Amino acid sequence: MKKIAITILTVFMLTVFLANVGYAIDIPLRVVVNGEEVNFPDAKPFIDANGRTQTPARFIGEALGATVTWDGNAKKAVFKMNGTTLELFIGKKEYQLNRQKKQMDTEALLIEGRTFVPARYVAEAFGATVSWRASIKTVYIDMNKTGKVENEGDTREVAGFIVPKGIDLAVAEEKQDSSSYEVTFTISFLRKNVEKQKDDMEKILLQRLDEETVKEIMSLVRSKVKDTDVIEERYFYDKKTGQYIYMPKSWPIRGSTITLYIYKKGVTPF
Repeated sequence: MKKIAITILTVFMLTVFLANVGYAIDIPLRVVVNGEEVNFPDAKPFIDANGRTQTPARFIGEALGATVTWDGNAKKAVFKMNGTTLELFIGKKEYQLNRQKKQMDTEALLIEGRTFVPARYVAEAFGATVSWRASIKTVYIDMNKTGKVENEGDTREVAGFIVPKGIDLAVAEEKQDSSSYEVTFTISFLRKNVEKQKDDMEKILLQRLDEETVKEIMSLVRSKVKDTDVIEERYFYDKKTGQYIYMPKSWPIRGSTITLYIYKKGVTPF
């Protein structure tokens, strides 16, 4: 009986451990054009069955500087920029670049009424260089042909969040086993560009938390415009991750801060 109990406990602990490991490295796919991350407000990019990054056509096209149109009759997305015309057909590996037929190893897709296109083929059609950083799931596109690609040293991973270096927003991982929190975010009114700190917080939180949770958090964060404004303490619960989040009272004093604590998974603050 004792052996059975030990076996069950071991299996349970391994299951929890593996689940947490998978969760920690589950970071969203990003596309960066000329150093700026492309914002996909609704439909998100993904890796298709052929290993290619598929992105919503309009957003990737506009990020590159191209105009994008949709031909419903021919079921194709058309990109135009600086005399170059690219035509990608839904469900076909054959495409046209300046009316010349070419072949790719994947195809454009139509998912829930949204056109997705392979980022690499679109970018390279307009002369860009493209690279992929698997460790941080990021596609880098350089339209300036400088050959310079942002490297992994320009970001750091904090409790599963990918945080750009050099930002004024403070993001710190709590590594003590005794702590109930896994990470803290701190906006300081003593640092420059408070609004940029807020924007950075929102982008980073969206990597892991549910969009509705982030909206609720940022609504409160953005209500403090001056350091003399007050934010009362507040708890949030994120259904996507199953984690609690705590924002303590931000006092009306010079150089005050807005701090956000994300509890470790499984920890209940009440």
